[in-house]
Amino acid sequence: MPTDHGALRARLEEIVGASQVASGAAAAAAFAVDGQVPGLVARPGTQEQVAQVVRACAGAGAAMVPWGGGTAMGLGNAPARLDVVVAMDRLDRVVEWDPANLCVTAEAGMRLAALEELTIREKSILPLDPPAGRKVTLGGLVAANQSGPGRLLYGTVRDWLLGMRVVLPDGERVHCGGRVIKNVSGYDMNKLFIKSLGTLGIITEVTFKLLPVPARRAAAIGLFPDAPAAWKAVQQVLGSFLLPEALEFFNPAALALLLPELGIPAMPGACALAVSLAGSPETVQRQIRDFTALFTDGGGKGVTFAPDHAAAAWEAVRNLRGVPSGTRILAQISGPVSRTGALAAAAEKAGETCGCQALVTAHAGSGVVWALFLPGPQPDTALVEALKELRTEAEAAEGSLVLQEAPPAVKRGLDAWGAFMGGLGMMRRLKAEFDPRGVCNPGRFVGAI
Repeated sequence: MPTDHGALRARLEEIVGASQVASGAAAAAAFAVDGQVPGLVARPGTQEQVAQVVRACAGAGAAMVPWGGGTAMGLGNAPARLDVVVAMDRLDRVVEWDPANLCVTAEAGMRLAALEELTIREKSILPLDPPAGRKVTLGGLVAANQSGPGRLLYGTVRDWLLGMRVVLPDGERVHCGGRVIKNVSGYDMNKLFIKSLGTLGIITEVTFKLLPVPARRAAAIGLFPDAPAAWKAVQQVLGSFLLPEALEFFNPAALALLLPELGIPAMPGACALAVSLAGSPETVQRQIRDFTALFTDGGGKGVTFAPDHAAAAWEAVRNLRGVPSGTRILAQISGPVSRTGALAAAAEKAGETCGCQALVTAHAGSGVVWALFLPGPQPDTALVEALKELRTEAEAAEGSLVLQEAPPAVKRGLDAWGAFMGGLGMMRRLKAEFDPRGVCNPGRFVGAI
C-alpha cells in the first residue's frame, strides 16, 4: 500500500518541527538517490527524535534512507523504495571527550573535519582519512566503512570504533560496545553495523579511540617513466623496513590531474608513488632519505615537499577522486596486495576498451584500486561490458569490484556489488530479523537487501 505522505508529514512535523520537514522541489534538489526523489525529508535534532521519526515511518510503512554528508550516497544499488530521507546534519554535538584516555563520543551527524579541529587541541587525532573529509560525517564514516590512504598503517573503521548507539527499524534505541579501550562487550554488534549502509538501522552516536598526533609528518612523491617501474618500487618498499603511513599509486591520467595541484610541471606518460611519513623528526628524516634513494635507484625522480607544503600536498593526494564531477563512474577494486598492480593495469585497459578516460589510483600496500571513469561518446552499454570484464578479472583474483558511484543507467545494467563471497544467507536472515517490513534503505545493499 502506498505511503500516505500527507499524514506522515503531519506526524514528522509534530516530532521535529514544521521547519525541519521538506518535500517537493526542496527535497528533490539535494536528496535524490540514483534519480529517485524522496517524498519527504526530515531533520531530527536529537537522538530521541531520530527514534521517533523512525517509529513513525515504520508505522506508516515508509522506506527510509539515512543521509549524513552525502559523500557515499552513490554506493549501492538504486533504492527499491524511497519515501523519507532522514538527514542527520543537526546531530553534530560531542557527547563525551576524554583526552587523558584518548576517547571521544560524538553524534553521528558531526563532520570528521569538525572532530579533528576539536581533538587536535589536545594533540590527538582519529587517523581515518577518507576523501572529502570535510563533508564526511561520523555516522556515514561507519555506515559506509570509508577509509583513505592511511589505512596502510592505521587500518579502517573497525580498528578505531569502540561503540555506537543505533536506532533499530522499529524505533528502539540500542547501545553496542563501550566507551573505554579495554571494553570488548558488544564488539560483534559493532561489526554488524560497520558498512551496513543503513539497512539494519540508523547510527546516531559513535565512540572512537584516538591517537596522539605524530611529532612530525612529511610527504614525498616519486615520479617514474612507466607503471612497471613504479610497481617495482612498491615491492621494494613492502619488502623493506620502511614504514610509511600511506603509499599511493597514480597512473598517467590521474597524475596529470594531480601535478598542477602540487605545483609540479607536467610529465606526460609518467606514473607516480606518493608517500606519507609520520613519527619522530629523526625517523621521518631518515625515511625521507631512504625513499628518495629508492625512487632514484628505481629510475624515478623523488620530490620532497617543504614542511609548510606537506599537509596541503597530501590533501590534494587523498582528495584527487573528488575533483571531477558529472556523470562519472567510480569503482573500488579490491584484491590480494600482490595483484594490485595487475588490477590497476586492468582498470586502465577497461577505460581504453570503452573509450573512457580512466583515472586510476591505488592504496599500493593495501590491495585497493580506485578507478574513476569519465565517459566518452560511446553508449553506456560499452562501459557496462568493460566493467563486467574487469569484475570477472577481480573476482578471479579472489577480489571484488564495487560501484561506489555511477549513473542510474549503468547501475541498471550492472549490480553495484557483484558476487558476494559467502554469508549472504546469514545477512538476509539478519535483515529479516532486524527489519521485517523492509523499511531501512531497501534494495541498496548486497543481494538487494
